[in-house]
This record gives sequence, C-alpha cells and structure tokens, in this order.
Amino acid sequence: MKSITKITSIVAVSTLVMFAGGCDRRDNKTTAGEKLDNSIAQTKQESKDAGNYIANKTDKAVQSVEDAAITTTIKAKLVADAELKAMDINVDTVGGVVTLTGAAPSTAAIGRATTVAKSVDGVSDVKNQLTVKAN
Repeated sequence: MKSITKITSIVAVSTLVMFAGGCDRRDNKTTAGEKLDNSIAQTKQESKDAGNYIANKTDKAVQSVEDAAITTTIKAKLVADAELKAMDINVDTVGGVVTLTGAAPSTAAIGRATTVAKSVDGVSDVKNQLTVKAN
C-alpha cells in the first residue's frame, strides 16, 4: 500500500512539474494573452477591411444611380428640344462621362446635342460620337 501511495505521489509531483515548467516556457510558444491580443488585432483589421469593402461598394452604387439620373435627364432634355427630339440619340453615362452615339441630320444638331448633355449637373465630359445622317 505504501508503494502505491509513493508511486501516486511521484506521478502527481511529476505532472505538476511538467505543467509548471510548460507555463513558463516562451520558446516559440504564444501565451494566452498574446493569442488574445493577436486575435483582437486580426479582428480589428478584418473589421476595417469589411468597412472599406462596404464603403467601396456603396460608392459604386451611388455612382451608378447618379449615372442613371444623368442619362435620364439628358434623354428628357433631348426629347424636349425641338431640333433634337426626332433624332435617335443613344446616351450612355459612366462615372459622369457621357457618350452620345447615333445619327443626326446636321453638324449643327451634333453640336446642339453636346451642349444639351454638358448642361446637365454631374456631367464631367461628353464624348460625342454622333454622325451626320446621309440623305
């Protein structure tokens, strides 16, 4: 019975020594506090990245809505213009840059379409690719 108690005591002390020795080691091992700090830093970075992603997508969505509004406004102004309303002018807007395509009856009508497009708020440039329609 004494030998079992002695063996049990030796195993218990050996286990305690192993655990105590392992808690103090720092050779390429990360402590619980360091792991927590690293996890917090990683979470902060991932949150920042997610915020940037959302902001970028929101900016693109806003730009798309603004471009659609520009296109609609230009088309409405072209239809309301007596000189241009009978023309088939295609209007495309990307990033505030308007591209006009199609055919016009004269060079004056082409210039007028450019003037109309430039008069709309939010237009940064007009690429007029209209051609004079052959009679």
